[in-house]
Amino acid sequence: MIPRPKPGESEDDLLRFQQEFLAKQEKSAASLVKKPDKRKTSQAADFSEKDIVDINELPSTKPEFDHGGPRIPHKKSRFSASRDGTATTNEGEDPEVRIDKHDKHMAAVLTKIVERDTKNMQPFTSVLECSSGFPKVMHRGNLEQKKIDGTKKPRSLFAQQMSKMSLGELGLVVKEKQIQPHTAERIASTHVQSSNKSGPHIIRGTGLSATFGEEEAQKIHQENVNKMATMTSEEILEEKNKLLQMLDPKLVSFLTSKRNKQTSGEQTHTSDKGETMETTDSEQFEKKHNPKETEELDLPIKPDRKWIHMDKVEYDKLSWLKDLPPPSTDHNKTGTTARFDFEGNLVTVDEGIDVKFGLHHHGDEPERAGYSLEELFLLCRSTNIQQRILSLKTLGNILVKTRNGDLEDQVNSAILPTVLNAGILFLVRWAMDDSVEGVVFMAIKTLHSIIMSEADEESLDRVLPWFQGHVSPCLKTSKMSAEMTSRDPTLEDEKPLETDADILKRDVIYCLVMRMNLLPRLHHILSHSHPQAPSVLQCLEILIRIVRHSPQMAYEVERCHGLIELIVEEFLPTSWRMLDVKAPLSDLYGVPVPIAMKLVRCLAQSGRNLTATLLNKYHIKARFLRYIVEKNADDLLIPQKEALRLQIESYRTWRTCLCYGLASDLFTDIFPCILSQLEVLQKEYLESCPIMKSMRMTAFITVLESVVLLAAQCDQRKFGSTASKLPSDPDQNLLPSVTWSQITDVSQIVMDTCQKCLKNLENTYQHKKFNIDFEVSCLNFMSSYISSWSSHKSFDPVTGLQYIEKIFTDVLEPLIKSLGFQAVLSSLCPCSSLLNPEHQLKMEYADNLPGLGLRINDGHLIEPCLQEYSPLGMVAAVLRMLYVTGQAHKGLQARIADLISAEGNLLTYLRKMANSPTSTSSFHFNKYEDIVMYFFMKLVSRNPVSQRTVPLVQNLMLRSITQLQHGDEFLVHDLLSTVMFSPNVWKQDEDEMTSSLENLQLSDAVHLCSVTQEQVSVNQTQLVAATLSELVPIRAAYLQAFSSQQKMAIHSRHRFLMQALEVQNLVSSTPAETLLPLDWMYLPLIDLYNRFSSVGADVQNALSKTEVSTVTSVLRWVYLLERSQPQVTESVSVTLRVSRVMCTFLTGNNLFMDKTVYLYLAALLREFSTPRLLGQFNFDEQIPGIVSFYDLYSALLQQFEAVSFGDSLFSCYILLPIQQKHSLQLRKALWMEHSGILRYMHISLKEIPIPLDNFLNPEESDVELIRLYFQNLLSRRLQFHWSPLLYLIAIHHVNRFIYNQEKKHTQLKHGMILQTFKSPHKELCQHILHYKMADLEKDLGIELYTELPQIRRSLLKQVQTDSTELSS
Repeated sequence: MIPRPKPGESEDDLLRFQQEFLAKQEKSAASLVKKPDKRKTSQAADFSEKDIVDINELPSTKPEFDHGGPRIPHKKSRFSASRDGTATTNEGEDPEVRIDKHDKHMAAVLTKIVERDTKNMQPFTSVLECSSGFPKVMHRGNLEQKKIDGTKKPRSLFAQQMSKMSLGELGLVVKEKQIQPHTAERIASTHVQSSNKSGPHIIRGTGLSATFGEEEAQKIHQENVNKMATMTSEEILEEKNKLLQMLDPKLVSFLTSKRNKQTSGEQTHTSDKGETMETTDSEQFEKKHNPKETEELDLPIKPDRKWIHMDKVEYDKLSWLKDLPPPSTDHNKTGTTARFDFEGNLVTVDEGIDVKFGLHHHGDEPERAGYSLEELFLLCRSTNIQQRILSLKTLGNILVKTRNGDLEDQVNSAILPTVLNAGILFLVRWAMDDSVEGVVFMAIKTLHSIIMSEADEESLDRVLPWFQGHVSPCLKTSKMSAEMTSRDPTLEDEKPLETDADILKRDVIYCLVMRMNLLPRLHHILSHSHPQAPSVLQCLEILIRIVRHSPQMAYEVERCHGLIELIVEEFLPTSWRMLDVKAPLSDLYGVPVPIAMKLVRCLAQSGRNLTATLLNKYHIKARFLRYIVEKNADDLLIPQKEALRLQIESYRTWRTCLCYGLASDLFTDIFPCILSQLEVLQKEYLESCPIMKSMRMTAFITVLESVVLLAAQCDQRKFGSTASKLPSDPDQNLLPSVTWSQITDVSQIVMDTCQKCLKNLENTYQHKKFNIDFEVSCLNFMSSYISSWSSHKSFDPVTGLQYIEKIFTDVLEPLIKSLGFQAVLSSLCPCSSLLNPEHQLKMEYADNLPGLGLRINDGHLIEPCLQEYSPLGMVAAVLRMLYVTGQAHKGLQARIADLISAEGNLLTYLRKMANSPTSTSSFHFNKYEDIVMYFFMKLVSRNPVSQRTVPLVQNLMLRSITQLQHGDEFLVHDLLSTVMFSPNVWKQDEDEMTSSLENLQLSDAVHLCSVTQEQVSVNQTQLVAATLSELVPIRAAYLQAFSSQQKMAIHSRHRFLMQALEVQNLVSSTPAETLLPLDWMYLPLIDLYNRFSSVGADVQNALSKTEVSTVTSVLRWVYLLERSQPQVTESVSVTLRVSRVMCTFLTGNNLFMDKTVYLYLAALLREFSTPRLLGQFNFDEQIPGIVSFYDLYSALLQQFEAVSFGDSLFSCYILLPIQQKHSLQLRKALWMEHSGILRYMHISLKEIPIPLDNFLNPEESDVELIRLYFQNLLSRRLQFHWSPLLYLIAIHHVNRFIYNQEKKHTQLKHGMILQTFKSPHKELCQHILHYKMADLEKDLGIELYTELPQIRRSLLKQVQTDSTELSS
């Protein structure tokens, strides 16, 4: 290896190294590589992207000029040069061939040139020199701006100008090249041949040969024509179909269209093709624009080409300059499309709105002002930002007015369900992802208008001071309620094939949260966009609506990373900047916001665990401490109204935490502040403070009430209770720290204040009405205090009962008798939602977005029970106070019952309520009227009820138990346990019972013969007396039947009694349907039927004594209701009631043979067989729990065949559906599918409680059923001594059919007469032909003609004569 040069070596040494290297022929250590020029590739690309100018007059190929000189050779590419230079040869190749191959001489090249066949090429024109020597100067005019695709490079101004100019403007003249004579002759001859002779229209043969291709194509075409000439039309059509099946349909359509184009082109071919064409700019303008069209438009302004952008006149757009036509008013039948202005108001057809307001546009109806919903949806997708904002704003305004009911009577269909089904939420959600903040904020406003109801939130806040007002409803759909379990919902719970649209149709809120990622988007907007105050408030209210959906959604809100933390830090700070209290707030960041505290309260209502998370993780207790301790709201340094609202929401949220036993140590921490607040409370009440301060006092009292209840429960857990004898709780360290001794002194101060405010109510309310929420909270505090104190271990019976009696004598009794309280009671009927259901908003309700169905008008709730001076909260608080007082002091119960049973406004209201129609639809705020009825019934049923009040109490309890909602399971259980079966309610007067027995008539008894041939006599009065003596077993049977709801009843009890240590959440179920159906009295029987209908016959025999007792209790209770409360039982259709009773026969094989069961089944049959109820039967109606009555009846017929032995009672229930007015299918089920019954339905005609005429009229018209009657009679499968009634029915309808005078089925009638004559059974023949009418006094119940009428004799004679002639 040659060493590297060293210092000191000369140039000679370097030359010597070079010679040595070359002599050794070694490879160099480094080689020089020339990289290609990268610019050439980009230049080529740029060249391909250059603008290409295409002038129509120029030829498609450039002309060739013969300069007489040699051609200039093209420069070869580097690749071809390198390829030629690196070509290798084989060693055995001939040198001469190799030389010829690489010969580059001109002669070698010329010998390879072949002449091109140009005989068929079309002549082209050539461009001559400019006529003036130089082209004309170009002036760039106004270029038309065209919409260019964003993916393509825009054309340059030069290219646009060149493509617009003509050759005449460039000074060039285009002339057609002279055609050689022989070429012209050949072309002419070709045209003559093609015109005179048919040839191929699609294939030209250019691919066969350049010179003879057309001739070859013509030969092929001629062969095809000759071939087709020898074929028939059927063969041609068959071959055509084969080709069409083999070819691609796209190819067939292409060939057809090409053929059509060539045919039309030949027809429009002109003879001036070879003439010289010279065009100028004036000629081009005349071709493009017709001046007559301008005159026809009759525009107010004539367009001029000299105007800017008017070089191309668009007449369709200029037509908008004309006056608008008058709007059409001929829409009386079909109606018009609803159009709205920008404020959401409906614009009528005849409303004259000037065009300057911007409501006229280029839509489907340009003459009408306003935008339709479809047009607003279209504008939401516009690329123009202002259009998107305007459309979203308008949609939001429309939905706000829709929710308030302003458009209820102006449109034919509901707007809210329509826009939801149209996909407005997808548009809004896409707009929230927009890069323009204005669009995002307007999308938030629109979403707020869609899902948020101001009336719902106002109503829930309105009832917070009332008893149970802190329990809010779930607002999730019934479909999601069935699918969402107690665990948190996840995406795995959904069906894999469900799209967002499918889930949106089921539940809007669920889809927004779980599918559309609304929560992370709201967090991003609040954290990065920093919107103004309105948008912040709307975001918080949207979150409140999501939390109202269900506890599952509330947990999703808390789980959203950083969302609650951001809200607490930014909108619930503990320190904030100094604000101008007189100026409205525009930036809410870093300032306490009451709506944010309300969001925390709604989250806390969703569960105990979530409340603990809020207190520990987000330090909500520190916020309570900061906002509540201020004695004066102005010290919070925010506007006074907002400061008061902040304190009110803080008290409400603290109360919610106390309902779980949480945040109780705050009471001890701020105890001095509590005392100062009590001082302020007494002063402000005496000064008749404004409404906001009254609301703060009310919220403060509710907090103290929760503290009292919690302290009593903690002491019961620690030390046990003298009343309940509960053992002490072993986990005492986990209990709240508040004790009864801490609140005793405070409670006495509050009790004194409450008594003063009640005195003020009874003296002043009759003169001037005022908001009584504070008085309601005071009464609730007194009730909770007395209830807790009377069960506490420190309660002294002597002094305590004296104190309670003093309160009743000095406060409660005067209050109830006062004019002020009577003025409160006078508003009960007008403020009852149950008595005034027409105010509920029914139209604007979407199944996938449930709400409370409320609206606001002029800032006030329209719902009667929620009006400003609604008395429901006050009446419920007074009755609860009386109930607690009577519970603590038993000696006052009689006085309390007499006090509330006195005639007055309360009894008037309750009587109207008892007689009002019942409904299965549920309304959340009805529960406060249910609470009023509940406490009234509890107070009255403690002692024997007076005879005057008994019907009222019975009606009330039967009505209220079907009106209670999900979440009121405890009230249902308590009513069933204490009121429903109480002897005090159902006990009859002994004198009345004695007189009814003395006046007993024979008509009161029902006589039946059982299957054992035992005569059973049913006496109605005795059965009622026996039922009243068995109320205790009846109650046990119903409580056992409802034991499956025990867990729900326990949770409901904890919420109702406000047992803070046991409450799990403060949310009731979805207000969809009531807890119990109207036919609740049959539920134990239906439960047994469902269990035994799914097992075999062997198991059905084994009914236990308990089960038989349950059935007996149900029948007794049902019979008692049928006899004593018919107006209540009539709320259930008689068909449904009979269907439920029929289940008794299907529950066990021999259950109906039990003597007691048999008696009550017979008694119920008598009730159902009255003429009034028989006319109400409709077996075609839908019956809950079964597919159809036909299925139930088929099972009943099968059971009758199997186990009845022809029992008379069972037969009567079988006969009910086969009356003539009912479905034909039911009669065929007996006569066709279960014809075995015909042999042993032994019931006599006199035992049937149903009028006989119901089976005979109207006459049977179904021919198939008539055939069945006749066949069973002739075959002797039906005889009188087997089934007297069925025999009579068959005889009657067959006789009426054969003697019918209608000219139908004549041959069938004659055939039946002949078969009757031929029958060997003369008695049957006599019955069929001589039947006159049914008569129970006659033998067999049949009255016969002694001599047939003349018309019947003539018919029989004619039939016999015709038969004789045919036989002969």
